[in-house]
Amino acid sequence: MLSLVITAFVLDSCTKSKDPEPVPVVGSWKLDRIRTSGFTGAFANLNGDNDPGVFDYQDSFTVKADKSFTGTVRNSGRVIDYKGNWEFTNNELSLKDEQGNEDKYTLDNTATPVQLLSQAIAQEDSLRNPTTGAAQLVRYNLQLVYTKQ
Repeated sequence: MLSLVITAFVLDSCTKSKDPEPVPVVGSWKLDRIRTSGFTGAFANLNGDNDPGVFDYQDSFTVKADKSFTGTVRNSGRVIDYKGNWEFTNNELSLKDEQGNEDKYTLDNTATPVQLLSQAIAQEDSLRNPTTGAAQLVRYNLQLVYTKQ
């Protein structure tokens, strides 16, 4: 009798189908801000979130359920379309375009709205020191922050 109950329970649990969890990165994403960090000394006030327009840079992409993506970058008057495939594991999104370039993002689902954060991009630029007026080489980081649309 006990084996009949167990068999019925096992068969019942096997016949129930669960819908797969929706992948949280599927959908449309738009560059919302460019985060700068690592500025020190006279340049420390440049750390923070910036409108992408300050950098003359716009980007948006759509992650599709079939593991493909498409996107468009607008920079300095140029428009560049791109596409490729994606993978999502442990809140990490990897976009690999047709040229073999790979960008990695971390999903931050604690933010409202949900955000994708790029890896920090090391930069250096010649900036005029606001205190001395002299040009100097400055190192800092950029991070692209996308929001789901």
